[in-house]
Amino acid sequence: MPDRCRQLARVGAALLVLASPLALSAGHALESAQLTLAGEHFQVELAISNEEKRRGLMHRDRLAAGSGMLFIYATPQPTRFWNKNVRFPIDILYFDEHRAFLRADTHVPPCPALPCPVYQSGQPVKYVLELPAGSRQRLDLQAGQRFLFRSGGTPQAGSP
Repeated sequence: MPDRCRQLARVGAALLVLASPLALSAGHALESAQLTLAGEHFQVELAISNEEKRRGLMHRDRLAAGSGMLFIYATPQPTRFWNKNVRFPIDILYFDEHRAFLRADTHVPPCPALPCPVYQSGQPVKYVLELPAGSRQRLDLQAGQRFLFRSGGTPQAGSP
């Protein structure tokens, strides 16, 4: 658990982890946070460990409106994503270390069988946000727009 606390500390003091994790369909719970983007609030699950990033949104039937998954990297780096075993289309939004929007892959279709297309950030990113398909267009995201972490409860012990 100390490694996990160090990973969360790297995210920055602005990130407050909520006391109640969201449960995944596979029975595994991820930590969650509230995020505001383009004036809209989202409840996002945090994918921080390599295993959480590998699993992502796999084997789920849907992603509810107002929810998403935020992938957090210790340092900015180029990333690669696919929609393997994800059963619904998503938007993949890429952000820099300042939480500024860079670009998106939109309406990424499900990929039930290999080979799956790979979607690349094209440049180093620190955060990747997966939202329901159509979110980027609906939010009218422009390059440079930032997301904010919002406190939604009491932080867990050991969180930043």
